[in-house]
Amino acid sequence: MILLGQDVIMKELVAFMLLAVRLGAMFAAAPILSATAVSLPIRIALTLAITLAISSSVKVPEIDLLSPVGVLTILREVLLGLSIGLVFQLAFAAVNMAGEQMAGAMGLGFAAMVDPQTGAQSPVISQFLSIMMTMIFLVTEGHHVMLRLLTASYEALPISTDFNADMFLGIVKAGTLMFSAALLIAAPVVFLIFLTNLIVGFMTRVAPQMNIFSIGFTITIFMGLAVLLVSMPTIGNSMSGLLQAVTAIVRDLILGKGVPA
Repeated sequence: MILLGQDVIMKELVAFMLLAVRLGAMFAAAPILSATAVSLPIRIALTLAITLAISSSVKVPEIDLLSPVGVLTILREVLLGLSIGLVFQLAFAAVNMAGEQMAGAMGLGFAAMVDPQTGAQSPVISQFLSIMMTMIFLVTEGHHVMLRLLTASYEALPISTDFNADMFLGIVKAGTLMFSAALLIAAPVVFLIFLTNLIVGFMTRVAPQMNIFSIGFTITIFMGLAVLLVSMPTIGNSMSGLLQAVTAIVRDLILGKGVPA
């Protein structure tokens, strides 16, 4: 008969809690899992289930959670989990930003609805691109890749109080990816809308009696939607490449290589 004392139970409970902090922090920031549609009990259940699955393969040091060392360790684990989730969230933020640029250029910025990811209002073009990005993320098993990288982080970055300033600086540098990727995705639509507005402006100068409000807006919206439809394969490839880029960034951060400037 095996008897478990109170000390053994508390030791295992503390180890389990330390192991779950990084995972729970990632779920609070990661795409899809951090959406308002995913309730808190579901996130807690997923965190506990995955922590239980990896607990036998991860070594957790004995740390007093109420000591200064324990507080610093928890803070480090939270920052690591949030960092991994936020880097993946950059890909979705870039797509939303590209959608806002397209909607503003097309004159559809006023057509907004609630974003299920954040719970805030966003243009319908952003909603469409966000749904497309979510489908690509799931089809390419991005959620599995994200969990594998988090599991690998326990081996590359074991639970301790060591703070790697270069890693967190690399996360800040990775934020520039959001702006450059958004510009590349929105560039075809925005550029053609600019040319369309330029042509409509010339037509207005040639024929001042033309009603620019009844004709110009219609042409702009039609041309924007047409270019968006034609550019869907290219946009899909850009989204897939963006996910590969953020995966490489997370892998480099975990391995301590940093992010290229």
